[in-house]
Amino acid sequence: MNIKKIILLPFILIIAAVLRIYNLAAISLWHDEAFSGLLMRYDLGEMLYRIGLDVHPPFYYLILRIWDFCFGNSLFSLRMFSVFFSILIILAVYLFVKQAFKNKKLALFSSVITALNCFQIQYAQEARMYTLGAFLIIISSYFLLRALDKGGKKSPWLWWGLYIVAVIAGIYTHYYIFFSIAAQALFVVYYLFKHSRQNFKLAVGSYLLIALSYIPWLGIFFKQLSQVQESYWIPAMNIWSIPCTFYKLSTGAGINASECASILIIMMIAIIAAIIYALRKNKTPAKWLTLSLLIIPFVVAIGMSLKTSIYLDRYFIFVSAFYIILICSAILEIKNKFIRNTLIIVAILGSLIGYAHYWNDLDIKDKPGMAGAAAYLNQEVKPDDKIYIGSSFVCFTFRYYNETRVEPLLFAPNELSHFSGTALLSPKDIIKNFDQPKKDDVVWFINTTGFGNYQPETPRHWIKQQEKGFQDAHPYQGWIIVTQYKVQ
Repeated sequence: MNIKKIILLPFILIIAAVLRIYNLAAISLWHDEAFSGLLMRYDLGEMLYRIGLDVHPPFYYLILRIWDFCFGNSLFSLRMFSVFFSILIILAVYLFVKQAFKNKKLALFSSVITALNCFQIQYAQEARMYTLGAFLIIISSYFLLRALDKGGKKSPWLWWGLYIVAVIAGIYTHYYIFFSIAAQALFVVYYLFKHSRQNFKLAVGSYLLIALSYIPWLGIFFKQLSQVQESYWIPAMNIWSIPCTFYKLSTGAGINASECASILIIMMIAIIAAIIYALRKNKTPAKWLTLSLLIIPFVVAIGMSLKTSIYLDRYFIFVSAFYIILICSAILEIKNKFIRNTLIIVAILGSLIGYAHYWNDLDIKDKPGMAGAAAYLNQEVKPDDKIYIGSSFVCFTFRYYNETRVEPLLFAPNELSHFSGTALLSPKDIIKNFDQPKKDDVVWFINTTGFGNYQPETPRHWIKQQEKGFQDAHPYQGWIIVTQYKVQ
C-alpha cells in the first residue's frame, strides 16, 4: 500500500502538468500578462522603479526575471513559470494535509482534486503571481505546523526559519496574502493558549522579524494603497458575490446569479454542511488553521470592500486549496462506503468535466486575439507607417508581440487611471490628438471592443483602406480591430 502511495503522488503531478501545459500558449496573452512580460525587458533598476508605480509588490517579478534569464521571454515560458508553481501547490497540499490531518488518504485525495480543479488550472496558465502566492501560503502553513508540532522541538529554529522565509516571500508577492498570514497568526494564538505555550517566544520573534522585513517596502506600499483607495476598477460586491466565487472555485466557470439563484443557494447550503461535517469529524487542532485560511481572507476582503471594492474571484486562488481540503475531508469521513466512493468518483469526474467544458466554451480555434492581429501587422506594416492604439488594455499586448520596428503610440486624450498600466507608460508613448500624420501617411489603428472601451472618432481626412477583426478567447476581451487608413 505504501509503495502504491509513493507511486501515486508522482503520477498525480504528471497528470497535473499535462492538464496545465495543454494549450498553454494557444490563448493570446492579455493586459496583465503583457505587463509581466514587458517588465522583464527593463534593466533591474528601471524595473523596480516601475513596479513601485504599480499596485503590486516585487517578489513575483524578481523571481520571474531569473526564470526569464534562464528560459526566455516567450509566452510559453512566461506561463510555464506559473505552471511550475501550480504543480508545487499540489505537492504542498499533500505535505500540509499529511501534517495537519495525519491522513495520507486525505492528502492524496486532496492532491488529486487540486490537480484536476479547473479554477487552479486556469490561473496556472496565466503569467501572473497567483500560483506563486498560493504555493507560498500552503507551504508556509506546512512549515508553521511543523514548527508548532511537538516533534519540531528537535529543530524548532529550522521550521520557524523556513516559515519566516516563506511568509516574507508571500507578503512581497501579493497584498491579499496578508489576509492569509493574519489567519495563520490567529491560529498560532489559539494553538499556543489552547495546546502548548512552549513556542511562544519563537512565534513572537518570528512575527516581529516578518514585520521588520517589510519596513523597506512600507513607503511604496502606502503610495500604492493610496492609488487603490483613490480609484480602482473592481465592481462593488452584491449578495451573490460569495456564492458566485464558490461556484467558480468549484467548477472554474462563471454563473449568472439572476438566472441560477436556486443553484447557488443549494450549492452554498451543501458547502456549509460539508465544512461543518468535516470539522465535527476531525479532531486535529490543524482543522482550525485550514478553516481560518479559508474564511479569514473572505472576511477581510468583504470588510475592506465596504470602502473601496477589492473583492475579485481570482484573488481567492489563495484560499482555493483549503476549500478543496475541507470538502475532500468531508467526503472521506462518510462512513457509508457506497456513498463515500460515489462522491469520490463524482468529485473526480466533475473536475474533468469542468476542465473539458472550460475548453469547449472557449472554442479557441478561431479566436487568435492580439496574437493574430500582431502577426498580421508584423507582415503588413512598412517602416514609415504609423501605429496608433485606442486602448491601454491592448497597448501592452501589442507591444509584447510587436516586430514591426514601428513604435506604437497610445491615443489617450484624457488622463489615464493607474490601473490601466501607467507604470509602463512614459509621455513619449502617448498622443493626445491625431495631428501628427501628414498627407499620404499610412496609419494603422488598433482598438478593442472589450474592457468597456470607447471607440474614438478618427479625422475625416483619414480614408479607411481596410479593416480586420481578431476575436479574443474570453468574452470580456472582445475583438481586436485593426484598421488601415490613408491620410488625404
